[in-house]
Amino acid sequence: MKNQLREINKQDITNNEVAIALCQFANQHLIPVALSKGICHLYGLSREKLLAFLSHDPYMGISMREISDVQQDFYAFMQSEEVIYENQFRIKLPAEKDYCLMQVQGEKVLCEGQEMILFWMTTLSLKRLKELDQQRRFDIPVKSTSYCLLNVDSRYNSVTGLPNMPYFYELADAGIKALFRADKTPVLLAFNLIGFSHFNVSYSYSEGNKLLKAFANLLIKYFGIENCGHFNEDEFYAFTEDTDLDKRLDSFIQECQSINGGKSLNVRIGVYDSVNLPYDDIASSCSLVKSACNYERSAKSHVTYFSKDNQHDLELENYVLKNFDRALKEGWIEPFYQPIVRILNGQTGNWEALARWRVPDKGILMNEQFVPILDRAGILYKMDLYMVDRVIADLKTMQAQGSEDIAISVNLFSSEFEQYNMADEIVSRFEASGLDKELLVIEISNDIRNLNSEKVKDQIEIFYRHGFSVWVDSFGEGYSSISIMKDDLPISCVKFDASFINDDNFDRSKKVLKKMIELAEELGIDTVVGGVENAKQLLTLREIGCSAAQGYYFGQPLPFAKAFSTWVKGPNANVEQLAESNYYNSIGMMSLEKPQFIEPIQDHFLTFEQPDMIFDRYFKGTPLGFLEYRDGKLHYLRGNEGYTQYLLSCGSVTQEDLEAHPFATEIKNVGKQLYLELGRWIKEEYWENHKTEWHYGVHSYPNGLYVESYQRLMSYNPYTNAYAIVDVLTSYNANQVYQQKHDLGKTAAFNLNTDQYRDLPIPFVTVSPIYDHKRVVDMQYVYVNQAYSEIIGFGREELLGNLISLFHQNDELAFWMKELLAAKNGQSHSGIMQRNDGHWYEYVIAPASVPDAYSFAMINIDDQKQKEQEIQQKQNTTSEILRISEILNVEGNDFKQSIQKGLAKLGEDLQADRVSLMETSGNSAKNAYSWHKVGLADVKDKQQHLSFDSGFGIEEFAVEDSYLLTDPGQIKEAFPEIVASSPADYHLKNVLLAPFYERGTVRGFIMVENFNLDLSLDFTNLIELVSDFFGSKITGRRLEKQRDTDVLTGLNDRHPYFAKLKHYQKSKNSKEIGIIYMDLNGLKEANDKFGHEAGDNLLIKASKFITQYFSRKMVYRVGGDEFVVLDDRNPRDVFEKDYQAFLKAMTEPDAPSISVGSVWCEDSHQLEGCVEEADRSMQRSKEAYYQTHKRYR
Repeated sequence: MKNQLREINKQDITNNEVAIALCQFANQHLIPVALSKGICHLYGLSREKLLAFLSHDPYMGISMREISDVQQDFYAFMQSEEVIYENQFRIKLPAEKDYCLMQVQGEKVLCEGQEMILFWMTTLSLKRLKELDQQRRFDIPVKSTSYCLLNVDSRYNSVTGLPNMPYFYELADAGIKALFRADKTPVLLAFNLIGFSHFNVSYSYSEGNKLLKAFANLLIKYFGIENCGHFNEDEFYAFTEDTDLDKRLDSFIQECQSINGGKSLNVRIGVYDSVNLPYDDIASSCSLVKSACNYERSAKSHVTYFSKDNQHDLELENYVLKNFDRALKEGWIEPFYQPIVRILNGQTGNWEALARWRVPDKGILMNEQFVPILDRAGILYKMDLYMVDRVIADLKTMQAQGSEDIAISVNLFSSEFEQYNMADEIVSRFEASGLDKELLVIEISNDIRNLNSEKVKDQIEIFYRHGFSVWVDSFGEGYSSISIMKDDLPISCVKFDASFINDDNFDRSKKVLKKMIELAEELGIDTVVGGVENAKQLLTLREIGCSAAQGYYFGQPLPFAKAFSTWVKGPNANVEQLAESNYYNSIGMMSLEKPQFIEPIQDHFLTFEQPDMIFDRYFKGTPLGFLEYRDGKLHYLRGNEGYTQYLLSCGSVTQEDLEAHPFATEIKNVGKQLYLELGRWIKEEYWENHKTEWHYGVHSYPNGLYVESYQRLMSYNPYTNAYAIVDVLTSYNANQVYQQKHDLGKTAAFNLNTDQYRDLPIPFVTVSPIYDHKRVVDMQYVYVNQAYSEIIGFGREELLGNLISLFHQNDELAFWMKELLAAKNGQSHSGIMQRNDGHWYEYVIAPASVPDAYSFAMINIDDQKQKEQEIQQKQNTTSEILRISEILNVEGNDFKQSIQKGLAKLGEDLQADRVSLMETSGNSAKNAYSWHKVGLADVKDKQQHLSFDSGFGIEEFAVEDSYLLTDPGQIKEAFPEIVASSPADYHLKNVLLAPFYERGTVRGFIMVENFNLDLSLDFTNLIELVSDFFGSKITGRRLEKQRDTDVLTGLNDRHPYFAKLKHYQKSKNSKEIGIIYMDLNGLKEANDKFGHEAGDNLLIKASKFITQYFSRKMVYRVGGDEFVVLDDRNPRDVFEKDYQAFLKAMTEPDAPSISVGSVWCEDSHQLEGCVEEADRSMQRSKEAYYQTHKRYR
């Protein structure tokens, strides 16, 4: 392992300002070798004293409750192959009176040829916090001794502790200029974690934050904390010099794979070097390096250097975002349509609407050029709603011209459902159009942002409930393709892109595509493949069972007028009528490998036997084809590879025929007798009996080939008077025709020796029913294997020949008898059950080779069920967290309403009795907000002065992030005052609580009482995150008030003033507003003559005087001595009355001297101009004042 360790120089440690210690581990003892200046300062000791102390006891000062765990964790680390060590504990440092929280990170390194451990120490000491805050207040440069402390500064990201965007701009600007001055070449870097959104959804936002923190620590390790920045989510930046840059980035990418315990992601890195590095505007430079980072969309880790291509992309992005609204308004963006063709008949019943952007005087942008830009900007939903409106208009135009058979699909990204409530909006718009729901298809991109999210699933369900078909585009590419099918979403079609048929390794891609199409067919899901460019590709798709195709082989995307004239009204028009759809669906959606007559695609004019024993037992995997009997001729529509080879071999079709007529190829060399038989039983079954069955026949061909096959009627097309037939080949007598066995289906008979199952690792048993007057009352063991006898707990000899009732409880016996009866009709039966011992099994029961006997096979699925339960718990918890987060962030709700709704949602979903938000001060708390179940007493007023001096102490939140107590005695001991404030008949059975913080200090906690412990939720994760949400809401409210309030006068400051002006400027409705502009006379003279304290007192006096006549909410201090009143609450007569009273009061001897100007604004859209008019009026009053006054009063 030594070869993998990083080498360090001991001399680099001793002068380092960061708290670092280099130690050696020998004879089970930790020995300090070198100590930095930073760690000596942290401990408050000289290097000699600290070296002596740590040599004697390296764990000195650690809390006695934790020291044993710390020692065990470290010993385990040293005995493992791990390189990185992390831990945190409480410790009392020599220079401190109280305990603080210490966070330790370590790394195994090489120093002077010896393996050692390099430690970084960080603390949350109150003393250091105050020192750091004092130093920053006076802009003293600080080398931080604790990355955790950075969270208390608004210049740092709250999750990772790295500088945020504004502060990074400052650091990078200064740092890069310093590198230039030192004749070094600076480099700007951008980092992005690939698939981070999907990581959050899959593992939870808490796990996502852990990954961000680990990634931030890696950046710090390579570039230094003040050379890095974290802007938002997974967007990071750094600057450095270019020495060995490629080597360092390769090492960074490699190490990134092992961070966060291996639960990491690939990373894309953008590089902006000195060749392109004009650093006049660091923000623009960051935009450029970001464009390089996002240029290559590979899923593997990679580095991209800024180039002219990146510059072009950035210019395009700027153009698109700048002109997007105008493009929608002026119709620059329009739908182009491309036909989707059914492979069975070559006809189109669907078009896809593809967005095109006409750039005036320049040309057309393709959708792949501008759609990703709109998606990243979070405004793609606007374009797609616009596209829906354009599609609706074009559908109405088609209807007006007599065409009602074309359905149009519109594309949506799964990310749009996070941007807007797309389903409800599209449903509303389409229902208002009065068009048939079948004419609009919703096509959702299966991208890596998790098509399986609950939000997207809900939206798909809405579309389905309102009668719209939902397709999934780019199927097979994203992480979630197979899961879409597993989750039983109402998907009617999946689309595969051109990569499957244009791959260099086409044979392999064909096999993959074939299996995925088979899976879709078995589930009743239609399939489309895009990118078809020639007949060979089309024939391949027909052979593997694809339903429809799209591509330039059928036509390029065209604007509506051209598309309509070409494909609907032109001489080559070939539109599938709606009346034909069911006919072709019944043929096209049946699997070529595992065919079955599934109910949704049957011709309902015919009766189909369910289940079809012939299909199930004999035909799976055999050559199978679908034929059409029309106008006295047979045509080949589709079939598997074996059937196609059979037709070619017997001379019924040629390869040239297939390529010339790929949709319906006429079958030649068919005997007259076959046509006679077909005509007879088609007429009899479809038009007379309405019941279809299999027909056996032996057919001869001119080349001497005799074929045995089964045919069956499937459906009828009333539009073309054609009949669909399935034909299954069962035997033949000309083996020389088939050179390769895999071209054929073949049958094989075998006898089963049951004792070969004796050592099978899964339980296997054969039973025979015991009858009483033809009623099954018990079962007898005919055969059991060893695995079955082990789970029952009896030997094979004890079981064989005995009744099952002797070894099973009544409920299990009844269950197996019920399953046996389900299999008595000759059909196998399967399911999942949980035995009385708690274990889960998947089972299959089927008729055995022994007459009137049945075999059971069982597979233990405990691990699968446990994972399912864990996944369900994680999904439930994530959904609950998101629901509460959405409630707390609903725009328009006032603060108190949001808090109350959030608490109510938490309480109702946890089925709790009471939920409280407690605000703390020192070691006491008050119930600030609460919710309780209907019928319970409100105890909020009784919980305004709760002491935590006894029982549970606020400081205990430093030990654990949350607490779950289920022992009533323990609850009473921990929270005596809460119990005492509750009604006598109210009993606390369980409590769940977690704190929230502000600047590292506990500011309160959420407490849930008597909730349902049986819910499938991760309660700890839930309460910790939800508490953070509530805490952020409260902290944000407090900061908002501080921001908007003038510190000296307590009035509104300029922030709410300008917000009010902006509000009325954008408001749709106009309003009348009274305006008074004021300037305090004599403020400068007071400051000059008596000092600023006298000036401040004058301002305070003026503000109190003004608010005697006007509501504090209407008064704003907008400058040093300037005030503005915006009265948008009272009518003009009330305003004038208040204004006159104010003017009269100013004539009193003790009143402050104020110059004023007043205007009544009749249209709030002109508010800014009216304010300027009031200002000019005030200036005239000011000039008049100074003509007679030279001092203040």
